[in-house]
Amino acid sequence: MPVKKRAQRMSPDKRREQIMDSAVALIISRGLSSCTLEVVAVEARISKPLIYKYFPKLADLFKALVEREYRFLRRRGLDDLPKNAAYEDVIHRSNLRSMEYLYERGPIMRLLASDRSIAGLAKRQDRDERGVMIDYFTKRCMEVYGFPRDVARICSIMTVNAPILSVRALRSSGIAAHRAAEIWSDFIIGGNYALQLKYGERKSAKARRKKKALS
Repeated sequence: MPVKKRAQRMSPDKRREQIMDSAVALIISRGLSSCTLEVVAVEARISKPLIYKYFPKLADLFKALVEREYRFLRRRGLDDLPKNAAYEDVIHRSNLRSMEYLYERGPIMRLLASDRSIAGLAKRQDRDERGVMIDYFTKRCMEVYGFPRDVARICSIMTVNAPILSVRALRSSGIAAHRAAEIWSDFIIGGNYALQLKYGERKSAKARRKKKALS
C-alpha cells in the first residue's frame, strides 16, 4: 500500500493555515463527527506530534476555524470599502461581498455551529460582527436619510440579517450570489427612499459639511 508523502516544510503561519484548510475540507466532505486531530493530521500529511504543537485540543482547532471564518467575512465587509463611499454604493458592495461569502463559505459555518461545543463561540462572534455592521448602517441611515434612530435601527437590523437567513433558500432556487445581492440592494435603497418621505429628509453632502463646520 503506497504511503502518503509528508507535506513540505512551511513557515509556522502557513502550516497553521494548511492544517485549518485540511480540517475544512474534511468537515465538508465527511462531516464534523469525522474530524479528529489524528484524521486532520493524515489529511494535512503531517505527524501527530506536529498537529498537537499547533492545536493541543480539537476545541482549539474548532475555535481557530470559527475565528478565521469571521475574519474572512470581515474582510469582505465594511473594512475594505472607501471611507468616503456613497451610502448606496456601500449597500451594493457590502451586500455583494457578504452574499458571495455566504454562498462560498456558509456551509462550513453551519457545520461548525451544529456542534454544541462550538455553537456558543460562533454565536458570540456572529453577534459581535453583526453588531458592528448594524451600528454602522444605523449611523449612516440617520446621516443620509435623516431617519430617527429607531427607524434607522430597524432598517439596519433587517438589512444585515436578511441575507444570512435567506441564503440557503436562494441557493436552492438556483439564484446566483451577484443577482441576489443586486436585487436585495435595490430593495433596501428603494425602501429607504420611501421611508424618507415619511420619517425624514435626505441631507445633501453640502448641508452635512456645513453642519460639521459649525459644530
